[in-house]
Amino acid sequence: MFAHKTTARVIGVLFVVASATAIAGGFLLLPLAESDYLVATAAAEGQIVSGVLIELILVMSVIAIAVMMYPLLKRQNEGLALGYVGARTLEGVLLLAASVSGLLVLSLAQDYGVAGAADVQALGDSLLAARDWTYLLGSMAVFGVTALILNSLLYRSRLVPTWLSVWGLLGGGLIVLRGLIGMYGADLTGLMQGLFVAPIAVQEMVFAIWLIIKGFNTSGLPGVGLEKPARRELEGLATTKAPV
Repeated sequence: MFAHKTTARVIGVLFVVASATAIAGGFLLLPLAESDYLVATAAAEGQIVSGVLIELILVMSVIAIAVMMYPLLKRQNEGLALGYVGARTLEGVLLLAASVSGLLVLSLAQDYGVAGAADVQALGDSLLAARDWTYLLGSMAVFGVTALILNSLLYRSRLVPTWLSVWGLLGGGLIVLRGLIGMYGADLTGLMQGLFVAPIAVQEMVFAIWLIIKGFNTSGLPGVGLEKPARRELEGLATTKAPV
């Protein structure tokens, strides 16, 4: 029981870290979104490097969440638990590719004016497009799929209250839809984007706080709570003397 409580608290902290680093990293990398991004990026070298390093912490945290959740989730459904680990790993890889693209744009920006300006601008545009696509896929579409897998397992296992897992399922569905809309190039207002993103963003923070304070309810998981009684029974049988 103590081990499950500790695991829950660590996972809760990791969810907070993932959300905080996603926001902080995106904020520091705002020069990449400027119209004259090469000049803006070259003038903010330290800020860009810091943003990329923070995004690397995001990558490690999302993968660590899946690895730590797996031992519990596999008791409910091992196949879906493996799918969750795989999907979160794919999310991390896509976010890593987005971060590397940001560093490559920084390298180009530092050479801007030395090499042919037109060539550098064209290559920079391609790298930014690669960053936009990989970040969109990782932080929206694939992330939404991971939320759907996780919360479906949480719902079936009752590791957390039903209302919390249902909230996560609804939020995961909305963020997948947001990713698909973005992939097809549809423009959304800031309010509409917030309506798609806010439910899962808030749910993850509530989920994190729940894990830190309450932990998991493991009573409904197959095999949990049976190990110690079974061990005692075996020990009792071993110490019973055979009749003479």
